[in-house]
Amino acid sequence: MNTPPTRILYQSFTDPAVHQPYLKRLEAYLAEIAAPGVVYEVRGISPADTQLGRLSELRCGVQSVEGIVAAEAEGFDAVLVGHFQDACLYEARTAVDIPVIGHGEASMLQACMLGGRIGLVTLDPVYLPWHREQIARYGLSSRVVDVRAFRLTPDQAVSAYDDESAYQSIKDTFVSLASTMVQESGVDVVMSAGGLFALLSADDHVEVPGALVANPTLLAVRQAEASVAISRAMGTPVSRGGTFARATQQAVDELLTLVKGTR
Repeated sequence: MNTPPTRILYQSFTDPAVHQPYLKRLEAYLAEIAAPGVVYEVRGISPADTQLGRLSELRCGVQSVEGIVAAEAEGFDAVLVGHFQDACLYEARTAVDIPVIGHGEASMLQACMLGGRIGLVTLDPVYLPWHREQIARYGLSSRVVDVRAFRLTPDQAVSAYDDESAYQSIKDTFVSLASTMVQESGVDVVMSAGGLFALLSADDHVEVPGALVANPTLLAVRQAEASVAISRAMGTPVSRGGTFARATQQAVDELLTLVKGTR
């Protein structure tokens, strides 16, 4: 008897109508690195998370919860929220009974198994306070010890997929920022805080003297795949005793009504 594939939704915060070069390349990359018997489907959010800041994170996070609830109803085995900031990640876990994996949380935890001191390079300085709060929330302040920032919009990153000189400029900035973290903070693992540069550099060998350059999307994908097996073995995706206590159906329905009512 053929075993049906494990289906994992990759919930991006990019817009399918605007960011096709990125999404097509992402789908190909996920198919390339997927474990045997695992298939990924990529979906986005419209409008995309281009207005960098807390309010946009909230709006996209709420929309992602809607997509995650729909994914469970469609029979997906797990959802990987492909947005390093993990907006509304905890809330999403209370709304469904399948694993919901955050790109940021999963990759940072996995990176801690690769080295002692981790450094992040994020898209824009606006995210620096957010990432520091993330790191503290996950209890990683003694491990993820430095965060530096590009000054790069999502659209600029996406356009670099078809522009070698633009990619080289982004890569040079990443290496410079990462090297500074190695020298000043003693980091031994560096990675981008997000999937845009991770995908840009997926086929490249980025070297930073003194540190391992990790791909956060690869780390998060492996965590998502493991979470399906763990959930099946334990009979639950998370503990329902506290932080991720299951939301009532009325609470879920009210959120879905709110999101649909804004369209």
